[in-house]
This record gives sequence, C-alpha cells and structure tokens, in this order.
Amino acid sequence: MGILRILTAGFGGYLLASLVTVTLTFALPFSNKVEAISFATMMSFLVWLGFILYSFSSVQLKSLLIQLTFICINLFLINTCLVGIKG
Repeated sequence: MGILRILTAGFGGYLLASLVTVTLTFALPFSNKVEAISFATMMSFLVWLGFILYSFSSVQLKSLLIQLTFICINLFLINTCLVGIKG
C-alpha cells in the first residue's frame, strides 16, 4: 500500500501541478506572457507539495484517487474552454 501512495503522490501530483500551471497561464491577466508562465510555474511547485503532503495524510487511497481524478478532469475541461476562448 505504501508504494501505491508514493506513486500517486509523485505522478498524480505532477499531473495536477502541470494542469494547474496550464490553467494559471491561460487565466492570469498578466500583459507579459513570460510573467504569467513564471508565476504559474512557481505556484505549481506549491500545489505539488500540497498534494504530496495531503496524499500522506490520513486519507484513504481510494478516496485520494477519486479526488485526484475529479480535480484533473475539471482542470482539463477548464483548459479546453480557455484555449477555445483565447485561441
């Protein structure tokens, strides 16, 4: 069970952090795109750290995977809408 939690924290946290980075890059109202990307990248490290800490708290693994799936699907849909608006 510990190996699954480590893999979920590492790879699931990376997936969540990358989706948050893309979402923040599209959603932030910076005039310079480089500033938006830099800020979103710095925030993604905090999101990844928070997810790693949360995944090793006393939450059940099944519940953690369901929550991660739900959040990632929602972020993907938000990114799809933002690309359609900005593109």
